[in-house]
Amino acid sequence: MRSKLRYEYILAIVLVVLALTVRLHEIHYNLDGDEVFSVQLASKQFVEVISGSLRDKPHPPLHNLLLYLWMKAFGVSEASARSLSVVFSAAFLVTSYLLFRRYLSPWLALGALSIIALSPFLVYYGQQARPYALIAFLSTANLLAFIRVLEQPREHKRVAVWAASCGVLLYAQYLAMLLIAVQISVALFYLRSESWRIVAYASAGTVFILPWFIAALGDTILRGIDPSPHVAWMTPPTVIDLVRFYLSVFGETPVLRMRWLLILLAALGVASVRYRVLPRDVGARHLLLLLIAFGLPAVVYIVSVSGPASIFATRQLLQAQIAFVVVIGLCTARLPRILAAGFWLILLSWTAAALPTAFPHNTKPPWRDVATKLDGQYASIPVFAQERWVVRPLSYYRTSGSVRFWRDLGEKEKTGRLLFVCRRFRCSDVEAEALQSRRSLVANWRWGSASENTEFNQIFLYEIASVGDPRP
Repeated sequence: MRSKLRYEYILAIVLVVLALTVRLHEIHYNLDGDEVFSVQLASKQFVEVISGSLRDKPHPPLHNLLLYLWMKAFGVSEASARSLSVVFSAAFLVTSYLLFRRYLSPWLALGALSIIALSPFLVYYGQQARPYALIAFLSTANLLAFIRVLEQPREHKRVAVWAASCGVLLYAQYLAMLLIAVQISVALFYLRSESWRIVAYASAGTVFILPWFIAALGDTILRGIDPSPHVAWMTPPTVIDLVRFYLSVFGETPVLRMRWLLILLAALGVASVRYRVLPRDVGARHLLLLLIAFGLPAVVYIVSVSGPASIFATRQLLQAQIAFVVVIGLCTARLPRILAAGFWLILLSWTAAALPTAFPHNTKPPWRDVATKLDGQYASIPVFAQERWVVRPLSYYRTSGSVRFWRDLGEKEKTGRLLFVCRRFRCSDVEAEALQSRRSLVANWRWGSASENTEFNQIFLYEIASVGDPRP
């Protein structure tokens, strides 16, 4: 028995090391615009980090504060900023395995750990210098703490630990209130004699977010102002978006399309019904899992479709993806061993094949290369862009000039020589008829795999000649 346990732990450690290795791959690659925002904010004085976090209304301050302390100790390089997320990824992987073992046998738990270790979705956000690796860890730890409460609801220490984790989690993600609401609902339904004490503990833990929430959002809410106008780009999701959310954990390539994965998972669903995966009387732990895996995304989807603004961002629902992986483990637990092993082998092979799509050179524009070209060949020419997505990272990496918004360009300035950088599908400001005779495409950059050549993974650099000059 001890020998089997030792081998299980060794394999789990190997998988965690493998997961960290792929998350460290290309850690020095240039930051994207969102990462630049986090690094620039965390590089300021502490008071400015607090004030900047108050203005960053969609996100609580915990990640900014931790990144501030981390970069004080280890510097402001790309590797330093991202390594904090890698550390949280390690904690997330270990905590996830402990969660998996609450539901699954050792070999199924190792299979689930293999999936999240190599998942392109989780690898991407497990390296990014943003709060998502922190959210993944704290959400999983919170879920594990609540399961321990379900096991022994009368043990005050367990309830207190869970309540504390609720408070910490809310300082990393406001949307975590939905996860906590699910847990309280399960407690009210199953732990009737202890439920109100659990509610009291939860209230004590979550109340600590109120001062920050009021300071950051209170004024805008009272005045009826949209507190997050800068996320207006989020459009209401479709049913396909909801389905893709579940499939994204395993990734996709030009050859391995998600529709084939959907067929595979649908077959598993049919087989799980055939072999009666869940008992007729679903217990508290299993109901909790199902509500997080399917109920949580459904609520966010409905609110996004019917509400005034969309809040459907897959990276904010990492806890639902982890619960979904556990559900898959449960669905295979009662299958014949040969069928279950074959399914996991296909799923793991698929995930490993899609892994390279998560690496920075495939997911992030080469901003450092663009900035180097601008500084080397066009240092004296004004540079403009149409969107913050371009302005922020280029301004960060340029060393001999700035990048301004096209909307800030005066009419007189528009007659002079200038440069314009845009994504292929966001170049409308230089497509006006008046500029057709003056503009020329002088460079473009593309990222992603060789088979990808879409308007979403290309950057164009236009040179616009002065009025009266021939086209450059």
